[in-house]
Amino acid sequence: MTTTNDRTRGPDRWLTSAAAVATAINGGVFFDFSFVVMPGLRELPAAQGITAMQAFDRTAVTPPLMLMMFVTAALCVILIIRSIMTWGSASAPWILAAAIAFLLAAVVITGAANVPISASVDALDPSSTDAQTRWNDLYTQWLWWNHARTLTSITAAVGFTIALRPPPQPA
Repeated sequence: MTTTNDRTRGPDRWLTSAAAVATAINGGVFFDFSFVVMPGLRELPAAQGITAMQAFDRTAVTPPLMLMMFVTAALCVILIIRSIMTWGSASAPWILAAAIAFLLAAVVITGAANVPISASVDALDPSSTDAQTRWNDLYTQWLWWNHARTLTSITAAVGFTIALRPPPQPA
């Protein structure tokens, strides 16, 4: 059985610190897309917005972003296992909740919502007559799901940060 002080030092602290930083970075990428990139695309004529989004979709699956997301997801899986193994610690529930929140954002929402919507955008012909209507619908769907990824990733970063706080000292 792990005591509350055991998680405040050693490998668990390093893993939790790395997860706090990594989930915050992922949340920042999602935040940037929600509040900078996508509104910028909305300013463009539909054909240009579609073409730009198609270019973003191609570059999103390159090593920097994919490594960041997958390494963070793997780290969260490790931390889920560690939190279950050290359930007696004060930080274990925070770590478990934070790791699940990030996996919800990075794996479930991305795979079930953003990727299929991006594939629909990629299938659009920017010069077609119905592309603008379809673009408006896909844009809105993608943006709302990305807001959800942003919130869950930031929630994960906050949870990991809370888990890092020192345990209360006995009076």
